[in-house]
Amino acid sequence: MKQSHRKLLTGAVLSSTFWLTACTVFPEAESLKVYQLPAPGMSASANTVLPLSLRIGTPRAGSVLSSPRIVVNPRGNELQNYKGARWSDPAPALLRDHLAQAFEQSGALMAVSTDENSFSADIHMSSDLRRFQVIYADAGPFVVIELNARLIDPSSRNILASRTFIAQQPLASEAITGVVDAFKQASDALAVQLIEWTGQKLSSQLMSSGE
Repeated sequence: MKQSHRKLLTGAVLSSTFWLTACTVFPEAESLKVYQLPAPGMSASANTVLPLSLRIGTPRAGSVLSSPRIVVNPRGNELQNYKGARWSDPAPALLRDHLAQAFEQSGALMAVSTDENSFSADIHMSSDLRRFQVIYADAGPFVVIELNARLIDPSSRNILASRTFIAQQPLASEAITGVVDAFKQASDALAVQLIEWTGQKLSSQLMSSGE
C-alpha cells in the first residue's frame, strides 16, 4: 500500500516538473510600443477653393504593408519589422487619415471625407500603397512612400487622372522616434504633391465642363 502511494506521489511530482519545464519553452509575448503618425502641418492654400468634395479611400496594399508593424528593408529584397514597435493602425489607414487631414488643412476643396464614412462625394481618390518603409542604402537610411493614386468620377466610374507619387526622407536618427518623425515628413511631402496635382486636375476638369 505504501509502495503504491509512493509511486503515485512520484508520478505527481514528475508530472508537475514536466509542466513547469514545458511552460518555459514558450516565448514571452513581445512588448510593443505603439506609435501614431504625427499630424500634418499644411498651410492653407492661397488659391480659390474648388467647389468639389473629395472622398479619400483606404489605399490597397500587400499583406506586409497592410499590418500595423513598422517595415524596414535592411538589404536587397529582404523585409523586416522594427522589434518592439508598431503603428497605432495599419499603414494604409494611417496614411489615408494623414492625407485627409492634410487636404482639409490646405482648404483646396469644399469638403474632404474618407471611406470610413458613408458620405457621397463629387470625386473619389483610390490608390495602391506600394512602399511605406525604411530603406537602408549606402548613403544612409531613409523613409520611402510610394503611392499610385487615381481620381475617379463616382457616377461614371471613369478614371479622370492617375499618377504615381514617391516621397523620401532621410533619417536624422535611427532611433524609433527618429524613424516616426521621418515617416511624418515623408507623408507631408507626399500630401503636398497630391494636393497640388489634385487641384490642377480638378480645375482642368471644371473648366472643360464649363462649371
